Amino acid sequence: MQPRQRAIVNILFTASWLDCIISRSLRPYGLTNPQYNILRILKGSYPKGLSVLDIKGRMLDRSSNVSRLVEKLRISGHIERVPHGSDRRMVVVNISESGRKMLEEIELPATTKAKEGPGGKMSDAELLELAHLLDKFRD
Repeated sequence: MQPRQRAIVNILFTASWLDCIISRSLRPYGLTNPQYNILRILKGSYPKGLSVLDIKGRMLDRSSNVSRLVEKLRISGHIERVPHGSDRRMVVVNISESGRKMLEEIELPATTKAKEGPGGKMSDAELLELAHLLDKFRD
């Protein structure tokens, strides 16, 4: 296998592996990866809020049906939809207190500093180098 092909296959395999780990961690909270991504995006914009179009532009998976996901999160009480002051057709979406509290509870193995989690056998310098190489790969 050519080096570029091997790298691409390895990145795809690793992305799928991480997706599976994160999905299992979110299952007890009744969230999917895209829903979690929306909550994180809204937490970052709190208290301002964002339009559905702005959320979609920041999503990791831009093919997600953001309107449907936002509605599910609204029904579960994790986000709020507020009419825009000057344009009644536009709706601003904001994370609710319930959504912020749930995000505080969620600890994903992929984001902790635990040595048994993903990347746990790598030093901080190696992790930074990996991040740099992945950025360079996408350029």
